[in-house]
Amino acid sequence: MEDPYGTAAIRARVLAAWSASPARFREDANAEEDHARGGYRDRVVVELAQNAADAALRAGVPGRIRFILRDGVLTAANTGAPLDAAGVEALSTLRASAKREETGAAG
Repeated sequence: MEDPYGTAAIRARVLAAWSASPARFREDANAEEDHARGGYRDRVVVELAQNAADAALRAGVPGRIRFILRDGVLTAANTGAPLDAAGVEALSTLRASAKREETGAAG
């Protein structure tokens, strides 16, 4: 199977870290639970809109976003630059934004 975003390597690194340190697994699980139940829970739509605005800016096109909520599943689609490997890695790891490397900005 094709892996254009390098997710197999991300998964391997995470599993290796968790195997080497079960405490790290617990820390990550606790952080994800806090993330879902805490302040970010109410910011998901705002974060998706900000990501869409960033993608439009990178592509130099007007930003548009469409949200669809169907059967309890929220889907977001937007104009702009497509998701790349750095974006996938940022989405798959807590608090690891690709924007920090690009701009030096937080968030």
